Amino acid sequence: MMAVLNALWYGPVTTEMDDRNAKLLQTLSQATDMLTKADEIQVEYTEQIRVARESASKAVAEYRQATESSINAQMRSAAADREAKVAEVRAKLEADVTAKKEAAE
Repeated sequence: MMAVLNALWYGPVTTEMDDRNAKLLQTLSQATDMLTKADEIQVEYTEQIRVARESASKAVAEYRQATESSINAQMRSAAADREAKVAEVRAKLEADVTAKKEAAE
């Protein structure tokens, strides 16, 4: 009777269980491989993002420095022009005052 049960019942059930376990192990292995690959991709993307942020930060800093230098140069130029005009107007006013004083005497 055990031989019949083994042949008709336990044999096929055991085979199915073994097949199912093999498929589960294969699926688990594939999932683990995919997870490992996803982690590697995430590390790579994180590094690329870090490099891109550093590059962008450097570009912004360079642009800011160039802009500040340009603005400072323009301000110095404007201040020099203003001082020149002030000196010119002052000299003209002093000449006018001196001329009027001489005319009044």
